[in-house]
Amino acid sequence: MYHRTIKIFLATQDPHLETLLANVAPLNPFSHQFISQPQVDEAAIQDCAIIILDLGTDISECVKKTHASKQENSLLVGCFTPETLPVLAQVHNLLDQVWIKPFAEDKVLDSFARLLELLKEREDAILTEKYLDSLIDSLPDLIWFKDARGAHLKVNNSFCRTVNKTKEQIQDRGHYYIWDIEPDEYARGEYVCLESEEIVLNKKETCLFDETVKCGEELRKFKTYKSPIFDIDGRVMGTAGFAHDVTDLRNLLIELSILIESLPFAVVVADKDRVITSVNNKFIDLFSLQRTQLMDKNLNIFIDPSEKFTHDSKWVIESDDGDTLLLSKNKVLKIHDEALLDTFGVLAGHIYLFFDITLEHRQKNKLLIDANTDHLTRLNNRRSLQDFMRKTPCQSNTALLLADLDNFKEVNDQYGHDEGDRILVAFSGLLREIFPIEHLYRLGGDEFAIIIPKAQHYEIPKVLAEKLLTGFENKILHQFPHTRVSVSIGIALGTDIQEYESIPVDFGELFRKADIALYDSKNSGKSAYTFWDRHSQNA
Repeated sequence: MYHRTIKIFLATQDPHLETLLANVAPLNPFSHQFISQPQVDEAAIQDCAIIILDLGTDISECVKKTHASKQENSLLVGCFTPETLPVLAQVHNLLDQVWIKPFAEDKVLDSFARLLELLKEREDAILTEKYLDSLIDSLPDLIWFKDARGAHLKVNNSFCRTVNKTKEQIQDRGHYYIWDIEPDEYARGEYVCLESEEIVLNKKETCLFDETVKCGEELRKFKTYKSPIFDIDGRVMGTAGFAHDVTDLRNLLIELSILIESLPFAVVVADKDRVITSVNNKFIDLFSLQRTQLMDKNLNIFIDPSEKFTHDSKWVIESDDGDTLLLSKNKVLKIHDEALLDTFGVLAGHIYLFFDITLEHRQKNKLLIDANTDHLTRLNNRRSLQDFMRKTPCQSNTALLLADLDNFKEVNDQYGHDEGDRILVAFSGLLREIFPIEHLYRLGGDEFAIIIPKAQHYEIPKVLAEKLLTGFENKILHQFPHTRVSVSIGIALGTDIQEYESIPVDFGELFRKADIALYDSKNSGKSAYTFWDRHSQNA
């Protein structure tokens, strides 16, 4: 809160006048300082806000001289007696108040209080004006106030710099003069704000416009907010405007558009909330979309698997070793998110790059398949089983079957490894007929593993083992009658291990128990299946 000392000059020979006026308390935030002298002192009145003349018969000439020498905003009061009233007509227009003597104290106090209120209103108005000027002049954007006719009432320094004119030159002038618009351009309404001004005056609400303004010999682009100004009766008396010059930003956006169009991959530009602001034509062509389907949409919606943005295929999103992939039937895209930071290091937006890695992805998958697949039988190999057991928790209702071909070494020795390979391929085909391929593993040589999930009791693996033995006899032996090959099977159930050991089921332990059961099958005469028995001596 500011503070101001109000100096009050009393030209009087009556000491009672100062005592009387001192009874009026100063208005906040003012204080009073009275200066009483018998005559007017021109030097003393220069910094006085109120001057009271109580000089008897010399009042007329004194009013004229004092009015001529005082400050413009100082208030002047003349005290008149019935004898001096005839001269009031000569000077009444120079006075702010007239006091009649002899004084009626209550009226004098009331008049003096009104002078103080008027002074405060004037001081507050001046201070408000300074506040407003300091505020708008400190801003880099253009600010102006206009009346309903379009004449400029107030502008800030940025406005003056833009039009290359002073505030005095702009005061009460319109577009035609301020912006140096040619008469024919002004008549056509080009490069001026006539239409937008009418919209604000009619709508009586704040509106946002994109405007092109001619500044000298160049055109500038502005984002302009315009608001109506209402008088005390609620009628629109003019407009206030705020314009941000976005010409350089527009030029930057044009350069950015040229840049992203020149890139050999699809590009999306989004704001900090991932709302799409720009895409290149490669993105449009890649997804067969219209630009209107993308602009102002959130990128999360676009890469949501539940949404379908293409005409021919469904795109789904996946994660792969920290990379985000967008996949369709024929395409695999890797999405790279590059953060855009402003000058303060704060996130301002994103650039998303869509790299076509279809060939690399297919090659990678092929290598993974080859690395985890047995070359001869095309079943999962031992490495694949190890990965599965490492990554997958073993449930108590899981069963494991180990199958081993009996007398297989004799086949290789008597008929050669090619014949042995044919038997292995035929046996893998039989396994595929009975079990899902994802549960089958060739461990090496003539040994195979079969995982049976959700085997609640012995009956399920028993039926499958019998089916395998029957199929082997009917198909493999029928195809290779010259051999003595057969199959032995060992089975272990997770429910048995957990009940016996009272510990969580482990694939390693399940594998060891099935191997014991397989050994029992071979010892019992081969071509049989055996369940691991917790009461077995081998266990």
